[in-house]
Amino acid sequence: MDPLVNTPPVKAPVQLYNRQTGSLENESIMARQFMDLSYGSRLGRFLTDHILTRRCLSGLYGLWQRHPVSRSKIRGFINEFDIDMGEVQVPENGFTCFNDFFIRRLKPDARPVDREPGLLISPADGRVKIFDIGKHTRLDIKGSDMRLDEIVDAGAVTRNFEGGLGVQVRLAPVDYHRFGYIDDGNQGPIHSIDGRLFSVSPVALRVRPRIWARNYRHWCELKTRTFGPVLQAEIGAMIVGSIIQHKPAGGPCKRGEEKGYFALGGSTVLMFFKKGAVRMDPDIARYSVQGIETLVKYGEAIGIQGIA
Repeated sequence: MDPLVNTPPVKAPVQLYNRQTGSLENESIMARQFMDLSYGSRLGRFLTDHILTRRCLSGLYGLWQRHPVSRSKIRGFINEFDIDMGEVQVPENGFTCFNDFFIRRLKPDARPVDREPGLLISPADGRVKIFDIGKHTRLDIKGSDMRLDEIVDAGAVTRNFEGGLGVQVRLAPVDYHRFGYIDDGNQGPIHSIDGRLFSVSPVALRVRPRIWARNYRHWCELKTRTFGPVLQAEIGAMIVGSIIQHKPAGGPCKRGEEKGYFALGGSTVLMFFKKGAVRMDPDIARYSVQGIETLVKYGEAIGIQGIA
């Protein structure tokens, strides 16, 4: 079992940096009381480790959220988390179930993709934080002792990324759950790694920082025009029963093109760059050092091409 980490305390507020307002704010965490119970007590952690993270339970929950009766949850969810329905493509007859709403598409102009040459864009809506890839590809993440090859299972390939940069984009359940490509290039085949489905909530990560290396996940290598080779991983999470990839065998890709989507729940997209390939925006770098994530949108510029 992973060693427990509990700094800051599980029940402490989770701060985010909002680029639009230029201020720090506390994140509204879905099912916060459940998260505090699951990770803030010995009994809760036991139940989480041995029962709640099993994929079969998430699968059953997913079946329920695909049943028409789950439509009744949609309006309350929209109101509680202030979802901007003005940017959503609502089907003519409405959403058939909660999962249809969860994997909703947005109007074409809702997520403009920054086309400025040399800029790195976010592959998803979420909360971004960066970390270094140290010696022997160990990831410089507080409270963790992970290596890159534990996440992507890429063997010798990962050694090429030693000294590089890792970028985390964490999606909360309230977010738009489709993810895309950061650049023109070519995508290699999708590799799937079986695992549990721990929550990727910051509450859970405070206690179980090795979640990325334990959860069900996909990864592939991108050969990008601007940033060179990039490893990208999509991490499933509690009640995320499916990660849908549009090009499982690989193929050409375009900057801002949709790569796939997560079905139900919070999730994470990870990107790994070679040394010198990219420099992140100063605000993201500054707050990452403090352990604070920055709110970003799909297609938004978050960095720039480095000097490799």
